[in-house]
Amino acid sequence: MTAALYTKQATRTAFLHVDYRSITPLNTELKVHGWVERQEGRKVFVRATLHDGDRLCAEAHGLFVLLKPGQQ
Repeated sequence: MTAALYTKQATRTAFLHVDYRSITPLNTELKVHGWVERQEGRKVFVRATLHDGDRLCAEAHGLFVLLKPGQQ
């Protein structure tokens, strides 16, 4: 989602890796922060974190690929 918002173009997930750092509670408001690290041509490298207050619940990084015109 971060890649699509950043580029304003359709993307596909090439890979997504998630490291779970602590138990994530249910029925609780959580904070997600996602950002683009860099873009190399059609490749968009992203990172994200998930927090419950000050506690880090998960970290993720991934690669998304911008679609060529006509691809869906």
